Amino acid sequence: MSSGAKQVTRYGVETTVGTAAAKWQTLGFTSNSLDAAPQTTESQTIKDTRIAAGTLVTGVEVTGDIETEFAYGIQDELLECAAFNKWAANVLAFGGTTRKTISVVRGFTDVDNYHLFTGCHINTWTLSIPDSGIVTSKFSIMGMGRKASAVVPTGTVTAAVDAVQFTSVSVGDILIDGAVKDGMCVSQLDLTIDNSMQIQKCLGKKDNNGIGAILETLMKGSGSVTISWSKNTAELYEKQFLNIPIGLSYSLADSAGNKYVLALPQVLLSAPLPSGGGGDLLTTQFSFTVKDAAPTLTRVPVTP
Repeated sequence: MSSGAKQVTRYGVETTVGTAAAKWQTLGFTSNSLDAAPQTTESQTIKDTRIAAGTLVTGVEVTGDIETEFAYGIQDELLECAAFNKWAANVLAFGGTTRKTISVVRGFTDVDNYHLFTGCHINTWTLSIPDSGIVTSKFSIMGMGRKASAVVPTGTVTAAVDAVQFTSVSVGDILIDGAVKDGMCVSQLDLTIDNSMQIQKCLGKKDNNGIGAILETLMKGSGSVTISWSKNTAELYEKQFLNIPIGLSYSLADSAGNKYVLALPQVLLSAPLPSGGGGDLLTTQFSFTVKDAAPTLTRVPVTP
C-alpha cells in the first residue's frame, strides 16, 4: 500500500536528448499523470484451435500531464522547454527553435518504487486563472523512454522551492490594445501554448521504444477570457466579424512584489452574445487564437 503524500516528482535538464539528467530539482505538484503505455497489435495467426493468438507489444507511448500551482521563479526552466527559447534580459518569447529536454522521476517513496522518464519534451503549457482561487500551471509532456527501479536515480537533488503561489487576487490590470477598458470586468482567463509535437518512429531505435525523435511543428497559442457585457465588450464582439486582432496583456504579482507580465501582441477573437435570465449578470466568453506575433512572458523581480 502507498500513500498519496509519499509521492515525489523531480526533473533535470538533459545534456543529451534521451540521456538521464545528472542534477535533479524537486517540483511541487498537485497531480502527475506522466506514464508509459504499451501499444499493442493483435496477432492474426490462425492455429489449430479457435483461440485467438493474443497481442504483441509494438511500441510504447510516454505521455502525461504535470499540474502545479503557479509561483514566481520556480518553473522558469520548464517554461524555457515550453517556449523553445531561453530567457533574455528577463523576457521569454514563445515559439522559438532552441530545444531543451528534461528527464522526470516519479517516485513512490514508501514502497521504494521509482520511474525514470527520459527524452521528455513539453508539448503544451496551460496557465489558468480562475475568478476566485489559485493560478494553475500545467505541463503536458511527450517522452521517449521509461525505466523502473527500486532506488532513486543517481545525481544531485535540490529540494522543492518554498514559494508563494499566485491567486486570482494577484492579477494586475488587464490591458486590451494597451488600455484598461471601462465596463469590462474579467472573471476568468486561460492560455495554452501548443508546440504541436509529433513522434518520428524509426526502426532500430529499441532503446527509445522505436522513437527516433520528437519534433515540434507549428506553435499555436489559444485561450479564453470571460468578460462582463458592456458597451466596450460589444465593440470587442464585433471585431470577430472583421477578423481584426487585438493586443492582450496581463500581470501576476506575488506578495513580495515579484511579477510576471504576459503579453499577446495579436490575437483573433470569437464569442457568442451573452445569454441569461432576469437575475443574472451577463457575461460572454471570448475564445482567442494567437496570430503572427510571438507571445512573451516578462519577469520583473522585486528590487531589494
